[in-house]
Amino acid sequence: MDDDSVGAGPRRRPDDDRRRDRTLQRTINLTDAIVAIALTALVLPLVDFADASTARQSVADLIARHLGDILSFAVSFLAIALFWHTHRQLYERLVDYDEPLLLLNTGWLLAVVFLPFPTARLFVETRLRADSAVFYLSNLLVVSLIALAQTWWVRRHPGLRAPNEPRRSPALLQPVALSVTLAVATLVTFASPGGGLLVLVALPLARLVAAGVARSRRA
Repeated sequence: MDDDSVGAGPRRRPDDDRRRDRTLQRTINLTDAIVAIALTALVLPLVDFADASTARQSVADLIARHLGDILSFAVSFLAIALFWHTHRQLYERLVDYDEPLLLLNTGWLLAVVFLPFPTARLFVETRLRADSAVFYLSNLLVVSLIALAQTWWVRRHPGLRAPNEPRRSPALLQPVALSVTLAVATLVTFASPGGGLLVLVALPLARLVAAGVARSRRA
């Protein structure tokens, strides 16, 4: 069977198309809102540090004391932002949806919303533990793998994309690169919790390299 025929369904009436367009737009709006809430929740543990007990500390001392916590927040914020950017690029191609894609998107949102919990777990530790770092990185890996699954599903179902999109199906390289980087970081964490978290710095680089390779292949 030709790949372009996968996902093709019976012809729908105009009112059905309008209803499905609204549902797709509502799904995108809901996703953006939940991601924004998750990003906001990441900073709440940092806000707790600036209580009355720190009033006599200088800003420099406060930052120095919680530098690790601030870096964890920044890395988590960057990671979610990267995932959202990849998600946005994928959903910009869509003109339709199906139930498996909505289910995958719901799972992706669940993993994103859960991320502030393992991030906050890192904040409360005076000494980084391997299990906490693995817990945190595993959550990021789940987010990335579900994003990869969504991209794969859209590639396999061209009927979900705009009529001019089947020949330019969404590239798997970017979500694969992010997933591989996070898998490596998780494995490294078993030997060195700090080293595993440092691997996260390579996430933007992995995405840029994957995007460059994808552009060169299309050219």
